[in-house]
Amino acid sequence: MVTDSSALERLPSLPQVLLRILDAIHGDRADFQHVADIIRQDTAMTMRLLNVANSSYYGRGSACQTVERALLFLGTDTVKTIVITASIKQFFNRFNPHHQPFIKAFWRRSLVGANFAHILANLTGYRAPDEAYLCGLLMDVGQLVLFNRNDRGYLEGWGAASGDRALLAAERERFGTGHPEIGADLVDSWRISRFMSDALRYHHEPGERILDAHHLVKIINLASLLSAPGQIGDDAFAQADQLFGLNEALTRELRARISDDVARLASGLDIDIGEHSDNDDVLAARAQLGQRLGELSEINQLNAELWRSHSLASLEQSIARTVYMTLGVERCVLFNADPGRQQLSARLREPDHAAPAEPQPDFVVPLLPGRSLVSDCALQGEALHSRDFDHEQLAVLDRQLLKHCQADQLLCLPLQHDDTAAGVLVLGLGERHEDPRASKAALLGALCRELAGAMAQHNQRLQNEGGDSGERWQQRVREAVHEASNPLSIIRNYLEMLNHTLGKDHQAHGDLDLIKQEIDRVGGILLRLREPAEHSAGDGSVDLNRLVGGVARIFEQSLCATHQIALQLHLDDTVPPLTSHVTHLQQILTNLLKNAVEALPPGGIIRIATAGGVMVNGRHFAEITIEDNGPGIPEAVVHQLFSPVTSSKGGGHSGLGLSITKKLMDELGGSIVCQSSRSGTRFQLLIPV
Repeated sequence: MVTDSSALERLPSLPQVLLRILDAIHGDRADFQHVADIIRQDTAMTMRLLNVANSSYYGRGSACQTVERALLFLGTDTVKTIVITASIKQFFNRFNPHHQPFIKAFWRRSLVGANFAHILANLTGYRAPDEAYLCGLLMDVGQLVLFNRNDRGYLEGWGAASGDRALLAAERERFGTGHPEIGADLVDSWRISRFMSDALRYHHEPGERILDAHHLVKIINLASLLSAPGQIGDDAFAQADQLFGLNEALTRELRARISDDVARLASGLDIDIGEHSDNDDVLAARAQLGQRLGELSEINQLNAELWRSHSLASLEQSIARTVYMTLGVERCVLFNADPGRQQLSARLREPDHAAPAEPQPDFVVPLLPGRSLVSDCALQGEALHSRDFDHEQLAVLDRQLLKHCQADQLLCLPLQHDDTAAGVLVLGLGERHEDPRASKAALLGALCRELAGAMAQHNQRLQNEGGDSGERWQQRVREAVHEASNPLSIIRNYLEMLNHTLGKDHQAHGDLDLIKQEIDRVGGILLRLREPAEHSAGDGSVDLNRLVGGVARIFEQSLCATHQIALQLHLDDTVPPLTSHVTHLQQILTNLLKNAVEALPPGGIIRIATAGGVMVNGRHFAEITIEDNGPGIPEAVVHQLFSPVTSSKGGGHSGLGLSITKKLMDELGGSIVCQSSRSGTRFQLLIPV
């Protein structure tokens, strides 16, 4: 039995599918659902992913039962490593075109079986259609394991077998076990679902033996029977009727529809799944896979070299070497964006000449449209080629770059980091150079992303060099914000998946939207910490009652419920729309409500009220009051209530909440007043109208 990850990595996948996965995870914007959909088309890659996600190494508290959950938990970096490692091992160790008839047949049947299982689950009211799909995809995974143990011996039995039962007999005679048992044991080792392993174990059992079995067992058994190659036999029609009451006409219609869907999918992946297909498509995909792996290897080497560069000169040299090694382009020019993204600067350098320690720019290019190919490339965020423009109409800057690069053509590539311009890379191309935008699109995209990230890091480092401790502290804050963004992204992606799964009419839809809003607000707070100047603005129209009600609802269903605290809400309908900062107000309310909940014993009460038409010193304000019936704030704390002090609530509390609240109220131009006694605490907030 094979359960270790190193053995699973040797399970074969179609090279076309591996190519699609590599392209998806290294694209400009790796779409979570798109990556999951491609991985779910391949049994071997699905097995690898689930095996890692459910391994003891990651110490999961609950099992990953779907590809989507595994992706969310592992993150894109781990998934990239899994896919690249498997691709390299298959390409260099196990790839054999003579294996392809078996792998294609296995791939086609797995997808047909998975789609059948999904449709049967929906038709018959099974509670977890996605689980049924996964189970259908994995039902014959034991065949891959046996094939991996002895490919020649297994292919002999597979080629001679006239059907599933004959193949099963050949497996047990040669290996002492069959693929249903191996697949079931493998799924059992993950401890994700005993019924899923049962479904794999009994998917070739005669129909009369599973009449009273679990719903999933019957679904996968019938899906296996209906996904067999060739025409549907009378026994399959009889079993469809016996297990689920499906008539022959409906069964034929489902089979035809699923077969068409799989054929369209195969065509989209450039896979010929015809019975008499040759290996030309496989050989072409293998060549592409080798090229892609080589490109990824070059990018990884580039990444290591770029991050070792500690000056602009060394960074430029690293980039020039990389461009030559990856694209065969001898001359290039790097334009670097200034911190305000108002202009680009570049220094011309001969390929083999050392750069001065403090280079002065030869060009300073304002980011204005229509001034040059360079500026338009940065502003539009798109690659621009000089041959697409009239040479006589090119700006003098562009012509000077052509001369410096000793080139007939220029290709300007935008370098963008976090959706902002980090710079432009200008490549000098000869007359015979092919346009790399078409021939090496994936490599160009990955190259530009790495260069942009390295330049952004370099510019940030320059700003911090020679700075005081405050600047160094700000850098550490930025690093912490970057790390914190990863789990927030995972949580938000998971909520998107839940929303998609539950549907827009589900009663939990509104709650999920509120949670997403709070996650986005946390992200905004983190961005404000990282770049205070860039994220301080944000005033807009605010429906105060709606905002207060939304925050109150979150607390009522979470902290208040778990602490057995009642929350009473009184909203004044006369409160007008405000021009204020939504995230500031949300943070203020969150801080005050959290403090109140933590200060109250079980059975306590929090009252929240809004009021309009409040006049103070001739100015109009909207009012929010938050009061509780708790023990009050200690007198020693009241005197320095809005200063950063040690919290009176004990360990785990920083004492910063009210100081932050006061700072945010000051930024809104409002005021906050606190009254506290042994019978409770009351905060009054006044927000300008």
